[in-house]
Amino acid sequence: MLTFRVMSYHLDGASKLAAETELFAQVIRAQQPDLVLLQQFDPALGATPLSRLADAVGLVAYGHDDGGDCAFLSRYPLTNLRNIPLGYGCRCLKADLDHNDERIHLFNLVLTCHPLQRKEQVRLLLSDQLLNQRSLPCATLIAGDFGIPLWGTGQVNLNTQLKRSRRPLWRANYPAVAPIVGRDRIYFRGPIRARSGHVVRDTAARRVSTHLPLVLTVETCEMRQFLKSPERASVTAKQPTPICG
Repeated sequence: MLTFRVMSYHLDGASKLAAETELFAQVIRAQQPDLVLLQQFDPALGATPLSRLADAVGLVAYGHDDGGDCAFLSRYPLTNLRNIPLGYGCRCLKADLDHNDERIHLFNLVLTCHPLQRKEQVRLLLSDQLLNQRSLPCATLIAGDFGIPLWGTGQVNLNTQLKRSRRPLWRANYPAVAPIVGRDRIYFRGPIRARSGHVVRDTAARRVSTHLPLVLTVETCEMRQFLKSPERASVTAKQPTPICG
């Protein structure tokens, strides 16, 4: 069993605070995450690219310094990185986290707020090309900016095939000044669950981005425990039984 602390952090608005790398780092360091999923790492950060942010928080960067894409900061080694276009200017960064003979599949993404475009993106996300690949047998964590999750925009299928973290109880994180909707989310599939979680609401987090970061303490569990759990995720017929995690 692996227990770790994960943060999903959308850096929208970074272009307004190009010189505030230390403020971003302050928000991240205060939460002591083992894994950070960053979305919209803005090229306006220019002189403070992903590698400098990683150094400031004591984690290793995985992703691209060219901006506009998702990226990871991790205490654990990540492998099999793949940058996948979701259409309409949005992307998904896939990776595998390996630790003590356990593997967790990671999907870090941004979806559009346009209803019809989002529906197409969800269909692609749940297809054989991504989450329903037979090559994904382990516990899976899917996080990022899911846009405006309205019914009729693919949300029904998303909720049917994935399990959204029930932590924290109050999950609104957007807009940062007065959060009314939970745009940033973490979903699970397979033997993985959240033990605790919260939305970071301090002054620094409100200042640096229009999205407040979401932080969870996550643990993998044995397959026997997962199958007995009433909160287990719904797995489609195409998804093989997870064999790790």
